[in-house]
Amino acid sequence: MEELYEYEEYLDDEEENDPDPLAGVNTGIDTRVFSFDGELGLRPMTDDREEDVVSEVSSGNGEEKSLGEFVFSFTGIFCRRLYRSQQRPKEKGRAFVNGNSVDEVIESIWAQSKDLVNRKVTFENDVPSWAEKIEPTIEDIQEFVQLQDEVKRKLYTTSVLTPRLLRNWRNKCVKVFVYAFSTSVETAGQYQQISKKLLAPANPDRAGAHSTRDDAALADELRRNHCHLEGHQSSWLLWANSINSSPAHKQEALKKAESPPIELSKYFRWSAVSEAARLQSVHRGMVVAQTSNLAWCRELDDLKTEVSLGISIFQGVMRKLEAIPDKKYNTKTI
Repeated sequence: MEELYEYEEYLDDEEENDPDPLAGVNTGIDTRVFSFDGELGLRPMTDDREEDVVSEVSSGNGEEKSLGEFVFSFTGIFCRRLYRSQQRPKEKGRAFVNGNSVDEVIESIWAQSKDLVNRKVTFENDVPSWAEKIEPTIEDIQEFVQLQDEVKRKLYTTSVLTPRLLRNWRNKCVKVFVYAFSTSVETAGQYQQISKKLLAPANPDRAGAHSTRDDAALADELRRNHCHLEGHQSSWLLWANSINSSPAHKQEALKKAESPPIELSKYFRWSAVSEAARLQSVHRGMVVAQTSNLAWCRELDDLKTEVSLGISIFQGVMRKLEAIPDKKYNTKTI
């Protein structure tokens, strides 16, 4: 059994942990303690004394399966590390990790860890850069996940997991360290470089936010790359602003999305693709415009009639006013 390295690591209680700078990123793991069956079955746990009690959870094929039927099972304490030397990583939750083989256990670990990882960061000459692969997969688990035996205080990668080791962990608590940007980020200084060069806005203004010029340029880029969508310029600016306001490591994926976020979809409409469909869409738009114009014309005609009636009334009043002096003169002559 191969061991990575051994060292003393003191983890404070959860309430004493350092605040996570990426707390706004969706973790996907509930902070409550829950049970996991290797698929999607979740249910509340009780205390540690009841861990050995057989609990019923639903399996992937719909049949009822208890934890005791798995060959390997342990309670994973999932902690998210921003860099390898972080001594007090924040605990994100606990989950039952189980399976009938080493591969199934690894799949169970990844199912709980994948929402805690971001795009991999590599360092070349102490300069951080994003890896070519945008979203890590289970094939990359060795670069993002390490396990620690709480008794022996030893770290293990998933590549050294063996049936014998997993049997020793049965019904025990094992820490699962999930590295946000992979194990390539070793020190707090490297993480600070990532924050400044990769996560911070590229061209910040005085307040530290992205500039409006970035929004305008990105809006034009989105319009060119999404010809199947139609919207006002303000709609494209809203979409661009939502992308620039997102974490930097997610912006490229958001730019390539086929549609805007659900909350902005009401400001866009899908344009027609074929010439016949476009012609039909234009004809439909012209019919709507003509109907609207006819309604305005009717209102204008009614207004014109009322104005003409008002003019006629005023003209009658003027004629009566002009006739008053003549009547006064004729009375004095008599």
